[in-house]
Amino acid sequence: MNILETAPISTVRRNHGIEHATVHVLTGRDPNTRLVGRADTTGFNIYGDVPTKELESAANEALERLNNGEGNLAVHPRCGTNLVVAGLVTALAAIIAIGRKPSFKKIPDVILATTLAAYVSQPLGLTFQEYITTSPDARGARITGVRQFKMGQIQAQHVDIEWE
Repeated sequence: MNILETAPISTVRRNHGIEHATVHVLTGRDPNTRLVGRADTTGFNIYGDVPTKELESAANEALERLNNGEGNLAVHPRCGTNLVVAGLVTALAAIIAIGRKPSFKKIPDVILATTLAAYVSQPLGLTFQEYITTSPDARGARITGVRQFKMGQIQAQHVDIEWE
């Protein structure tokens, strides 16, 4: 049994894919849009200044496009997964470059290793998204509403998703 296909992991992965697709749609409509998203078991939050009707329209379009075969929309270049992968890969590279006996003489090796790791982590982060943290499978999903809330001064909205 694949753990990624078990609840609640599968639900969050699928909602994460719809979140990314929604952000792609919104930024396609207005490239200057700045948003942050976070998926959960009931849908996803969008933090940023976007009108509710626009967000709901984009989420429905994203869902339709995913269901019509545009699975690439489930992966986003500014996803937090990329940051996590970069952090892990560069930390591992630094540990390996330092070795068992740290010394200042190894600093150039550490710089080289972490720079190469950061370079490699970019496509690796996208691959992690594609196979682990998101899913383009939106079959059976339905956007049931968008709720506004505030986090301090930040406008936020939750896109509610129900699954058949």
